[in-house]
Amino acid sequence: MIHPVGFEQKIAFDTVRQEVEAFCLCPLGRRRTEKMRFETDYNKVCAMQEETDEFRRMLLFESTFPSQDYFDLTAELKRLQMEGTFIDVENLHNLRASLLTVRQCLSFFSERKEQGNYPRLTALSENMSFDFSLIDKIDVILDAKGMMRDTASEELQSIRKQIRRLEATIQQDSKRILQQSKQNRLIDETADITIRNGRFVLPVPAVNKRKIKGVVHDVSSSGQTFFIEPQEIFEANNLLNNLLTDERQEMIRVLIQFSNYLRPLISSVLTAFDYLGFIDFTRAKAKFALLINACKPIMLKQTALQWKKAIHPLLYLSYKEQHKTVVPLDIELGYSFKILIISGPNAGGKSVCLKTLALLQYMFQCGLLVSVSELSEFGIFDDIFIDIGDEQSIDNDLSTYSSHLKNMQVMATHANERSLFLIDELGGGTDPQYGGAIAEALLEYLSARNACGLVTTHFGNLKLLAEKHQDIENGAMLFDEKEMRPLFVLKTGQFGTSFTFEIAEKTGLNKDIIRQAMQKAGKTQIRYEKLLQKLEQKQMELDQRQKMMTFTDTQLAELIQEYRTKNTELQQKRSEIIRQARNEAKMLVGNANKLIEKIVREIKESKADKEVVKTLRQEIVQYNEEVKETETEKKAEEMLPENVPETETVSLFDTVLMKDTHAIGEVSFINGEDVVVSFNSVNLRTTVDKIEKISSTQQKKIQKPLLREIASINAKAENFKLQLDLRGMRAGEAIASLEQYLDDALLLSIHQVSILHGKGNGILRMAVREHLARNKEIKNFYDEHVERGGHGITVVELH
Repeated sequence: MIHPVGFEQKIAFDTVRQEVEAFCLCPLGRRRTEKMRFETDYNKVCAMQEETDEFRRMLLFESTFPSQDYFDLTAELKRLQMEGTFIDVENLHNLRASLLTVRQCLSFFSERKEQGNYPRLTALSENMSFDFSLIDKIDVILDAKGMMRDTASEELQSIRKQIRRLEATIQQDSKRILQQSKQNRLIDETADITIRNGRFVLPVPAVNKRKIKGVVHDVSSSGQTFFIEPQEIFEANNLLNNLLTDERQEMIRVLIQFSNYLRPLISSVLTAFDYLGFIDFTRAKAKFALLINACKPIMLKQTALQWKKAIHPLLYLSYKEQHKTVVPLDIELGYSFKILIISGPNAGGKSVCLKTLALLQYMFQCGLLVSVSELSEFGIFDDIFIDIGDEQSIDNDLSTYSSHLKNMQVMATHANERSLFLIDELGGGTDPQYGGAIAEALLEYLSARNACGLVTTHFGNLKLLAEKHQDIENGAMLFDEKEMRPLFVLKTGQFGTSFTFEIAEKTGLNKDIIRQAMQKAGKTQIRYEKLLQKLEQKQMELDQRQKMMTFTDTQLAELIQEYRTKNTELQQKRSEIIRQARNEAKMLVGNANKLIEKIVREIKESKADKEVVKTLRQEIVQYNEEVKETETEKKAEEMLPENVPETETVSLFDTVLMKDTHAIGEVSFINGEDVVVSFNSVNLRTTVDKIEKISSTQQKKIQKPLLREIASINAKAENFKLQLDLRGMRAGEAIASLEQYLDDALLLSIHQVSILHGKGNGILRMAVREHLARNKEIKNFYDEHVERGGHGITVVELH
């Protein structure tokens, strides 16, 4: 049971649904998003969570999954089930594209079955069976661009051959008549053949309209030009229209024949589109999960939860735009206690905590991944009851407190051990004494029924309930008394204070009013609040010191271990160096002795010949130099550092530089050697060895030239036009403009442009085409269609 009406709007799940819908590629996925509902069966929730998480990992680490040609043809297919109906060419092309996408999806999972990375999605895809020979049938009829082939039937091929021959004849006759009319100065020199109502016509000035025999098919908006079909080609145009009619009828016959073949297969085709809708919907959920840094938590069958670093997803998105950070929450229910009573100052985060719990639990049981730590535990609840906001209604004669009482009645009637209730400002809206009493009685009643719940309050009697009941615990939203600001941190095990007078003073309320209010409240109560605040502050300081001591002890132990390791290594290196030095000294002494013996022997044998003595002295000098050189090299080696420091370890949320592209992003995911780097809203999968951690100073140095380059490209993209007008230019000037224009098109990855050079004498057209023929970046070029400018415009296709 979900209560009350408008539950999704109250917890902002309707906004979450819209965010997911925005990621859907077609209406198939959007309809599934609209039908997304709260699920209470553990196995179904588990399946939905695993499907979405597998797709999330797939988006992170796979790049070949199809993400286009998702068309919704379910309505068209259901229409085709009626006899006498046929599919049109556009829908036939979309049917082929969609079936190809389904086949690619199935092939993707089939190829990765042995790896076992996506077991849930792979199993679902294996259950999907379809005869894709239907695609081959469509390929016989349509080409890759979705146009019906000439070979779709023999009759169609014959008709189109006749059409092409007749069109060529009509164009030749029309050009001849055009040239004669220009020579007789009945038509402007720049005029050309055009088409009106499917017939070839000549643009004739109004003053000459009676000088050319034919039929007027159209008049320009100014009334100065009449579009006349010459009498000489009238019969040929009639014949052409008849052939075009025959062509349409033959195309319809081919489509009817295919529709009759398709009709018995429609049920299996609808199954394929249902699978495509499931893929689109699951993909959208995974994309939203990546947007809010969500994950699949640990799932529990019991009604309990233990969340770590829980963040409200919509608040996260809002703060992200403002470059602010959301303080995560740690929440526990259903283990050592069932009900948590949160107190603390206004605007301290109590309501945000309650709405975070409501939204994340609902999202989880709807199959969406949640923005918490992966170590968080989520249970399954059968009912969720909330009482948030004011449901006052004049039409229903319902006051604020009456609406709260109605919600309390529903909870008291239906709550059980598998229910979760969430109440904001419990007991408010009426006399505090009696409202607090009813609130206390309600919590005791719900506790007796073993329901789990979270409530926020300022009432002192509710704060004392934890002392009386084992299943009820206090929680406080912490407040920095020195800075007079909320910390948005939930502390379980203690109740919070409202800091009423302190907040009033900070907001600028008259000090005399505050002083009088404090006197009315009583010194004992104020002293109690002050002592409680000091106790909380001391406890926070002790907790902080404990964390610091633990951290320091850990660091000290690591340093001691590092010292011992390095000391051992140093002693080993010292012993090795001494051993090597001794060996080298022995070698030097031995070599010196051998050299001395050799010199003495040769002096004796030569009887002190001057040349021999001189040569021997040179050998001694050379030996000394070699020894010195060896010592110098050793000193140089000793001056080198023993260990070159390794590249700094990359961690989550570090700013890094892509080594190959020099792009700068932030690490959003790490799994061993695999990392995902985010550039604005784009995620790029790579490995640790291809990125380098950088500081903010390095980031600014790198980004300056990049920003200038991006600004230049953006300026070109804004001003770029798909047609270049060269009319009125000289050939040299036109070619220079054309070169710059083509360079910009290639830079902006534009694959087709058109060059307007006019007709005239054809000199500029010839120069343009000669230049295009020499350019290796040009894939193809040809005249524009006669209806859109003919040989006065050249269409250019770029690689």
